[in-house]
Amino acid sequence: MAPRARRRHPLPALLLLCALLARLQVALPIAPPCTSERHYERLGRCCSKCEPGKYMSSKCTTNSDSICLPCGPDEYLDTWNEEDKCLLHKVCDSGKALVAVDIGNSTAPRRCTCMVGYHWSQDCECCRRNTECAPGLGAQHPLQLNKDTVCKPCLAGYFSDTFSSADKCRPWTNCTILGKKVERHGTEKSDVICSSSLPSRKPPNEAQVFLPGLIILLLFTSVALVAAIIFGVYYRKKGKALTANLWHWINEACGRLSGDKET
Repeated sequence: MAPRARRRHPLPALLLLCALLARLQVALPIAPPCTSERHYERLGRCCSKCEPGKYMSSKCTTNSDSICLPCGPDEYLDTWNEEDKCLLHKVCDSGKALVAVDIGNSTAPRRCTCMVGYHWSQDCECCRRNTECAPGLGAQHPLQLNKDTVCKPCLAGYFSDTFSSADKCRPWTNCTILGKKVERHGTEKSDVICSSSLPSRKPPNEAQVFLPGLIILLLFTSVALVAAIIFGVYYRKKGKALTANLWHWINEACGRLSGDKET
């Protein structure tokens, strides 16, 4: 009977293989994986992505890194990227009620919003004119930018008489403060109407009644004053001659009386 062959144990051989692989790993270190957002893996190596504001003109090779070029006018890229071209900025078309709130640059996109009086509608993906509140309703304040108008009924003491997407209800006019009386009460659609005249304003009318008499009195006083002045001037000129004549007559009378006594 032939002798049985000895069975070999593979354990020593495996241990030897592991030792050789460990030494090989020390001699040839394994390249780490590309985990950074600023790198990408290609041809067994980590290559640089392009920074925001630049696009990738050429990818990396075994001997060179990526080649990046800046975005052109009205273009942008806002992340580290491998893009072969930049993105175009949005156009804020005023004909579609759009305006730019941020013009953007090579590293940030342009942002548009609806003009004042418009709001963005998801239904049409466009700007729509804000709802106008009918008379008796007012816009709720503060107004929400880029949102439709919210209309609220006017409370007691307030009114709205126009169609408006921005005006809120206005308070009724206070006739008492104006010194007037209420001629017609207000509603949610109309203001209070105050009386146009008051009894307290009659004194100016009475003054108008006495004004003609006052004018006549002033005219009479002026005429009398002028007459007095004229008379005074006349008396000063004629009065001297009258006095001289009177003294001459007295002297003649006295002379005659003295002559009669002597005879």
